[in-house]
Amino acid sequence: MKKGILIDVKNETLSWVEVEKYTDIYTHLGCQMFECVDIDGMNTIYVDEEGLLTLTTQSKFFTYKGYPQPLCGNGLILGIDHETGESVDSTLSLEFVKSNIKFMDMYEVQMKIKLGVF
Repeated sequence: MKKGILIDVKNETLSWVEVEKYTDIYTHLGCQMFECVDIDGMNTIYVDEEGLLTLTTQSKFFTYKGYPQPLCGNGLILGIDHETGESVDSTLSLEFVKSNIKFMDMYEVQMKIKLGVF
């Protein structure tokens, strides 16, 4: 069982969750297809690959310091074992992730795009 950090954009919270098999990622993200965003040499954020295809005015986002664009929907941070390619426990703390993310709504994202931030 792996321990990951769930980034819940609706409630703007972070929490530890357990991931036993890859299908648990779909459940935690609430999606049907996910993609990986590398954030450092040891951890990856899993996000809804179709998040930008299903945008509404109610869509929620987050940014992660050092990643150049906002991510739509929930995120799940897991570590990676480069020898096997398997997911492992995240090496990050909730406090560290909290200090490196910012929650945003659709309006904030649109304003930052217009200002050339993204």
